[in-house]
Amino acid sequence: MGKFFKNALKVSIASLVTSITLYVVIIGFFLLSVANIFGTMIKIIVPILILVTILGFIYSFFIKGKQKIPFLILHFISLCAISFSIYIAASFQDFAP
Repeated sequence: MGKFFKNALKVSIASLVTSITLYVVIIGFFLLSVANIFGTMIKIIVPILILVTILGFIYSFFIKGKQKIPFLILHFISLCAISFSIYIAASFQDFAP
């Protein structure tokens, strides 16, 4: 495990794959629209998604070579998507009963 965290590229790739997997899980639960499970899973998955994405973004700064910029951009886009979705959820929370 110690060798894994010393390699910034592996951590960044694992973080990106985990983020994409969690996005798919969120969309899957939303499409199934099971009300009780969806609300509970969102409360569990979103903090994990935020932490994983921030971890990958920080580790992207330590990547050497030409691969640094694409990983920084991908993690930044992921953080923007999370922030935007939280903003939209908070904005429309009391929109309809």
